[in-house]
Amino acid sequence: MSKILGLVIKIFMISLLLFIVYCLTIGRSFGVDLVNRVIGMYYVHKGDKAFREYNMQDAVNAYEHGLKLFPAHYEAWLNLGNIYVAYEDYYAAAQAYQNAIIAKDNYTMARMNLGIITAEKLGDFDSAIQQYKHIIEAKHFLVSIPFVYDNKKSETTNKAIAYYNMGRAYSQKAFYMPEEKNKEKRAMLEQASIAYENAVKILANSYDINYNLALTYHQLRDYRRAGQYYCKAIECEPMHYESHYNLGLMLKHLNQRAYSIDELEKAAVLATGKYSAHAKYIFDVLSSVSAENIQKDSETSIQDKIKLGKDKEEEQPVILINGKITPTDEADIAITENFRKCRSKNIFESNG
Repeated sequence: MSKILGLVIKIFMISLLLFIVYCLTIGRSFGVDLVNRVIGMYYVHKGDKAFREYNMQDAVNAYEHGLKLFPAHYEAWLNLGNIYVAYEDYYAAAQAYQNAIIAKDNYTMARMNLGIITAEKLGDFDSAIQQYKHIIEAKHFLVSIPFVYDNKKSETTNKAIAYYNMGRAYSQKAFYMPEEKNKEKRAMLEQASIAYENAVKILANSYDINYNLALTYHQLRDYRRAGQYYCKAIECEPMHYESHYNLGLMLKHLNQRAYSIDELEKAAVLATGKYSAHAKYIFDVLSSVSAENIQKDSETSIQDKIKLGKDKEEEQPVILINGKITPTDEADIAITENFRKCRSKNIFESNG
């Protein structure tokens, strides 16, 4: 046994010696690269440790040192880019993300982050759209092992997010177009709607996707689809005032004043506090719509009045705490469900 062990040790030592000789002669460049890689990994490890401990400047120094020696470490480039974003150095962040992509072409996180800062911070919407298209079209090796590992769901979600971000980029590009370029502006909004539609097919219950899709159709004057997606957004997140407000404005434009008042009232209530400045504006709009409703009361159907009246008469259980009327848990649930009701939904469905 000892002879076999001795033989193994000798073979190992000879192999190691030959490898060292190779690295110092014929494979000198390989040897240098290997040493640099090892040292680079050490500094990347130091950067990771500093990053986890929120010592950002130490992390930057370590990552930059490590990446000079080992530029193929794509995760270190991603972390470095994220730190630059925190420092609001968006050009340096973009370069770091691009280096991560050079190291790994199908690196979804780097392409997603690069797309976001390119569109949101640098205003290069076309470049951002190209990054999102690459994420959507990329072919990944999907593995699904029950109770062990499954990347199918995450890759599908990433595609939905890429579609959503692409929609935002098209919408932003349309927003910054000159007013006289109406045709080009509409084309960009139509591209945005297509991207959002693809996103909502994957994440049907996303408030942000449904809301932005509704807003896009609203701008395109496709009021039926806009109303459907505003209602869907409200069903997803009933306590966000934006959908109620925009739906209320659209209903006002469609001369559906009773429904418009209902949504604007909800928006005004939800916008108080944190969005108090918005609430004041909403209350002003609500007052104008209410005045119009009094003047043109005949435009609201009897059925709408009865329905609206019944909804407003519903009593919510309350209790008295320290002299203040406070909703019970049951009332809180009931209030949320009341805000979730999109009473004008039937208008948009009947016109389908």
